[in-house]
Amino acid sequence: MNTLASKKGTFFAVLLIILLVAYVALFGLDIGTLHLKSASEMRFGIDIRGGIDAVFVPKDLGRSPTEAELEAARAIIETRLDQNKILDRDVTIDKEIGCIFVRYPWKSDETDFDPEKAISELGSMARLTFKDPDGKIVMEGKYVDWAMPGVDPENPDSYVVRLSLKPEGRKMFAEATGRLVGQKIAIYLDESMISDPIVQTKIDSDESYINRIGSLEEAKTLANQINSGALPFALVTENYSAISPSLGSNALEIMILAGIVAFIAICVALILYYRLSGVIAAISLLLQLTGQLILLTWPQFSITLPGIAGIILSIGMGVDANVIVSERIREELKSGKTMLAAVASGFKMAFSSIFDGNITVLIVAFVMMKFGSGAILSFAFTLLFGIIMNFVAGVAATKLMTMSIIQNNWLRKPSFFLSKRALAKKEVKVYPFYSKRKIYYAISGIILAFGLIMTIINGVNLDIQFKGGAILKYAMSEATEFDPDDAADLVERTLNGRIATGQITEDFATGEKRLVISMAGDQTLSNEELSLINDTLQQEFPEQNFKIDSTNNVSPYFGKKFLKNAVIAIALSAVLIILYVWFSFRKIHGLSAGAMSLVALLHDVLIAFFTFTIFQIPIGDTFVAVALSILGYSINDTIVIYDRIRENSRGAKKMPIEDIVDKSVSQSFTRSLNTNFAVFMSLAILYVFAALNGLESIVSFALPMAIGSISGCYSTICIVGPLWASWQKRKQTRLLAAKSEN
Repeated sequence: MNTLASKKGTFFAVLLIILLVAYVALFGLDIGTLHLKSASEMRFGIDIRGGIDAVFVPKDLGRSPTEAELEAARAIIETRLDQNKILDRDVTIDKEIGCIFVRYPWKSDETDFDPEKAISELGSMARLTFKDPDGKIVMEGKYVDWAMPGVDPENPDSYVVRLSLKPEGRKMFAEATGRLVGQKIAIYLDESMISDPIVQTKIDSDESYINRIGSLEEAKTLANQINSGALPFALVTENYSAISPSLGSNALEIMILAGIVAFIAICVALILYYRLSGVIAAISLLLQLTGQLILLTWPQFSITLPGIAGIILSIGMGVDANVIVSERIREELKSGKTMLAAVASGFKMAFSSIFDGNITVLIVAFVMMKFGSGAILSFAFTLLFGIIMNFVAGVAATKLMTMSIIQNNWLRKPSFFLSKRALAKKEVKVYPFYSKRKIYYAISGIILAFGLIMTIINGVNLDIQFKGGAILKYAMSEATEFDPDDAADLVERTLNGRIATGQITEDFATGEKRLVISMAGDQTLSNEELSLINDTLQQEFPEQNFKIDSTNNVSPYFGKKFLKNAVIAIALSAVLIILYVWFSFRKIHGLSAGAMSLVALLHDVLIAFFTFTIFQIPIGDTFVAVALSILGYSINDTIVIYDRIRENSRGAKKMPIEDIVDKSVSQSFTRSLNTNFAVFMSLAILYVFAALNGLESIVSFALPMAIGSISGCYSTICIVGPLWASWQKRKQTRLLAAKSEN
């Protein structure tokens, strides 16, 4: 890299590559039969593009399914959706009538919007069985955990389907394969045989594989069939319909416009403040954003609101990487180094902060990928791709362009990187953060106490995703346009504030439109309440001729498994972050550093939670998106402070701990403010655009995110460092006391 960076033409070569990546991301590319999708072909979520609403019921069961069976069926459908990268969906059950509701977005290339065709994407929902040559069932599909296509390890020209078995399935399969060596075990979906592999040896393990498959497509098809059939009973689609976008048809255009404005504003701010470094930062941010869009578009990951949060967080980290580098270069120039030496040293000094910050966030992303599904998985993938692009753009591309461009003698003037006034300030002003710590603690305490009081007064509004509730469907007129949000607002007023959302669905077979009202609440809807809603809707909108079509009481979209996995993921992320910070910052007592970083995380998540309760925003996937994003911002900010403390501790071992902390936080002060200002500005622009256009879901996302970004900056500057210093001073005092006693 150093050889490339020392050449003048490298800057233009990198710039050309970035422009090519940006072109492909924004406009796509066709080369013969190869079609590279553009961002406009991205698979957007239900709220942005609409989708399919289907009802699945057990086939030929002969009785009502149990709640456990319905939950098992839902888990399999969730897995199937995850495997198809459909991350924005609602899968919920109605225990009373024994059915499963599935809602998910259209494909990006959908043109005829045919729900029947779209439902086929989930594959056959039939009963899977494994039978011996006599037709006796040796194992049912419910004992298969998952199936996955792959390359045959013994023959690279052939393919296999790997099977993972549950403990009960392992026992059954071991018994069957032990007595059927050299014979076939046929795999059936209902009455259709989909494979009949020959048993080569007894299989007594959690995993096995079906080999001698001719092509990868055949292996994928077989794996999908096995996965879709691993249900406790067969499922059939009872009815289905198309769903309108819940945010409105112009939501995507509004968010794109807001994103463009925010991106331009960030780039202009970087250029005005950091000059030549700002120009290079803007170019690298273009690579980061467009590269991330490509990584999301080509595999067709559906982009959800949490996914958008992941993109914003990734851009924030990209800004942060460039700001850290720019600040370091300015410091080196102030110390009197030549331009070439200052740039080289600046990148070297900045790398540890960028690396540690990205790795800690990467830990969170991998844990979320392991335990998450749906909205959590969407966030994890966008974050993962964002971190990858941050290393490519914010580290590699920025370094190549900066080192290359300063090979031109006329650009080696410090004035291209900072003003003469800034250059004259050789020392950073040190602020007494440690001595003011009690004031900062008091401010946080007052804010948290106020939030707690308001939460007690207002209560916590859980969205239907967490609380469950009722879904009402009304037949309606097709002659006039109608905004479903107006009906939802009316229902909320009628039921004294019970949270409601509205959508329009269209039956594919009949073309009939229906108004769907979803209401959160763990209590069932009484007959009196239902009559009141019906009468109010008919009186307020007589031209729509509303008539109740169906009423369903549904379980939460985010079931017990989701909550369990979310708790496990957060707890495991916290443990792994502590371990990483402990190891990486072991020279400055890493265990205490990790513990204090968790205090900051808890502080910031509580601030976000109280924002939801104070403004009475329902807790749902929006809160999940905000909380995860703030965790990312907070830990990334904290790592930068610890990196400075580690550096300053090496250079001034006799300096008191509180002075080291004050110096370190002061040195990082401008970087923290600039990074968080860029994030806050983008969120504020998104909020304004959403508020002016009535996009409540985006408003309820952007507002707490903006407040959370302020909280993250505050906890980094005012809480983490002083807390760590207090811990260390208390430990030193105890050690001195112990020595004096001895």
